[in-house]
Amino acid sequence: MNRRVDPKWRTFGRQLRHHRNQLSLRQVDVAREMGVVGSYYSAWETGTRHVDEKYVNKLDEVLKAAGRIAEEWGKLQRQTQNPLRFAELPDLEAAVTQLREFQPLVVPGLVQTPDYARALFEDTFPGITKASADRLVEARMERQEILGKEPRPLILMVITEAVLHQRVGGCGNGLLHEQRRRLLREAEAGRVRLQIVPHDTPHHYGNGGAFRLYTFADEPPVASAEYMTGEVIINDTDRYQECVTNFGLLQGEAYPEARSRQLIRELVDNA
Repeated sequence: MNRRVDPKWRTFGRQLRHHRNQLSLRQVDVAREMGVVGSYYSAWETGTRHVDEKYVNKLDEVLKAAGRIAEEWGKLQRQTQNPLRFAELPDLEAAVTQLREFQPLVVPGLVQTPDYARALFEDTFPGITKASADRLVEARMERQEILGKEPRPLILMVITEAVLHQRVGGCGNGLLHEQRRRLLREAEAGRVRLQIVPHDTPHHYGNGGAFRLYTFADEPPVASAEYMTGEVIINDTDRYQECVTNFGLLQGEAYPEARSRQLIRELVDNA
């Protein structure tokens, strides 16, 4: 009988394989060091078996991962235990030299106002408690510290024109107006570089949903794709390249930066 593969554990398994390959070890070699049968370790790498806590530190030692495996396992446990999560990957954002993001539905989290973020969480999680919403908003605002970093990473955002008109949280135009002003302020200050895909574009290469591309100084690039209650890492080379291609096509269909800022400025001025 086939085991169901959890995407989160499959991603963790790819990390195990990455560290093992760097050491030129076979699965059976690692299994022997771990004191388990080969099929047991193989299931860890494919994501069909969860790694029990008692094996984590030993895995880190055998694969000479310098704490990375234990750290990723801990993150995975926190994600699994928290049903009201958006895996926004602040650890990746803190290390990027370039961040590219496409959002077809909402303003990207890095430039959201607290009120907009709260309204968005209330829409996403109907019935959420105030305490839970407070924690999510606080975490989102903490992520925005990246905008003040020196040197600041290059942050490129592409959003659809519909984002500028989409109300959230049952709130009126006032909340949306403040969010537009915040978006314009960050773009004019050069903290983010923003392009808007017009609603009448003949092609829309973003129908697959929101995604991000992360570039680092000394690590391979990765992507992440957003879904309703979380996010999945994409580190497969072919799938990552598909995201890069789509982002480039979206930029080609979008207004230039100056025209994009002008569009938002007109909405702000005419509100």
